[in-house]
Amino acid sequence: MMDESEEQPNVQIHMLFPKRGHTQWRQWLASICATLSMVAVGTVYGWTTTMLTRLEKNKDVPLQITSDEGSWIVSIAVITSMVGSFLGACLADLFGRKKCLLSSSIFFIVGWLIVIFADTVVWLYISRVVLGVGVGMSYTTNPMYVSEVADTNIRGALGTLIAVNVFTGSLITCSVGPFVSYRTLGVVLLSIAIVFVASFVFFPESPYYLAMKNREREAIRAIMYFKGCNTEEARQELTIIVRNIDDDRVNSEGSRKKIRRLLSYNNRKAFAMVLGLIITQQLSGNFTTMQYLSKFFDAANIGIDADYATIIVFTVGLVSGTVSTMTVEKAGRRTLLILSAFFCSATLIILSVYLLLNSKKIDLTAVNLLPVILVILFVVAYQVGIGTLPNALIGELFPTSAKSVAGAAITISDGVLGFVVSKLYQIIGDAFGEHYVYFFFGGSCFVAFVFILYYIPETKNKSFGEIQEELASTCSKFSVNKYLRSSRKEQGDDRVV
Repeated sequence: MMDESEEQPNVQIHMLFPKRGHTQWRQWLASICATLSMVAVGTVYGWTTTMLTRLEKNKDVPLQITSDEGSWIVSIAVITSMVGSFLGACLADLFGRKKCLLSSSIFFIVGWLIVIFADTVVWLYISRVVLGVGVGMSYTTNPMYVSEVADTNIRGALGTLIAVNVFTGSLITCSVGPFVSYRTLGVVLLSIAIVFVASFVFFPESPYYLAMKNREREAIRAIMYFKGCNTEEARQELTIIVRNIDDDRVNSEGSRKKIRRLLSYNNRKAFAMVLGLIITQQLSGNFTTMQYLSKFFDAANIGIDADYATIIVFTVGLVSGTVSTMTVEKAGRRTLLILSAFFCSATLIILSVYLLLNSKKIDLTAVNLLPVILVILFVVAYQVGIGTLPNALIGELFPTSAKSVAGAAITISDGVLGFVVSKLYQIIGDAFGEHYVYFFFGGSCFVAFVFILYYIPETKNKSFGEIQEELASTCSKFSVNKYLRSSRKEQGDDRVV
């Protein structure tokens, strides 16, 4: 039961579908351009995937690094992304979501300039510090902007663009990297940040942020732009937005008040749900595997060029993430998350068995492509749910006043866990064998399967008010029977479970 002293949700119903004559293409376009900053994030990750082996082997690069230095190059960006999360949360509330996203490009531009001219590993460390700040700012701010400009019926699809574009950035990097020089790759990645600024700078600020700042005229113009409606309809929409903002005095709240707001009953539940999914992302091993993918394929004796195998994996990941974007509003977040966790667990456990047999020097020549196939299947399962939907849920589950703090707290938690996993991956793999690591990853995904099955609600086609009402309900868990009943109800099956 919810304590009577807990904050009650201010339930207001938001527009589920656009009225006749309204448009949504500007919402799509704005979200695509905003999430180009996530393409820049993907280049930060993809650079280590394609460059670590070349740097360690001193293959057409200006410096050589050790394996331990390579692990620090991977991990440093994860650490400083936590700083970027704090900075992004502050800037997003003080100056707006749009200005915060544009500011993140400064870190990407400066970071890639340092990479281009680096001649020692220290300069690479510095570049990763700078790039990591940009990563944290983008991860914190993008869910705010996208969820606040999108109509409810396309909010989930637009939210998946965040993860899809991270894969896009990694794919671009891994596709170009093996075939160009070290510095040419740096110039290509630098240009992506510039393209983001040039394309996004012309779009309006989030109407929710403008309403929070009592900038009514600008908010009405932004609503008219995004929805293609007239002034009177925009005013009605603004009234709904204002009612969904918990406290008109949020702008004068200190950090302690905002943290207390995050600890309200509904926000605690939402935070636990999203944090559980973010932990799953890290403990699934996706981030670490992608960072060391080229080296992993080299060690697994896959029988084809590791660079080509890496490109195939990222291509499939991008396609499956796009499929998630197209299906999330029909299939629902919860269903996709359940399927994603189950199949991630299955593929990882099979992969760990292969690695165990390979470590025993058993001849696996007949099935040496199996690791590539399993990684591809894992990426498909991951991108369909676990990899894409948690970012969308951040925008759906939290009120406007709590999004920045929640986003920062989640990104920081993600950063801490990501740093630990990425450092321990190589240490445990070298000491005991990679099969132990992937057994753990597979088991973590199975635990996540159970967690999602019993705890994560469905938010498809629900307004913010309806979601808050569901979070405030006395029953905080979702039984298997309830899930089956709701699934059959959607299919028009009236049979009793």
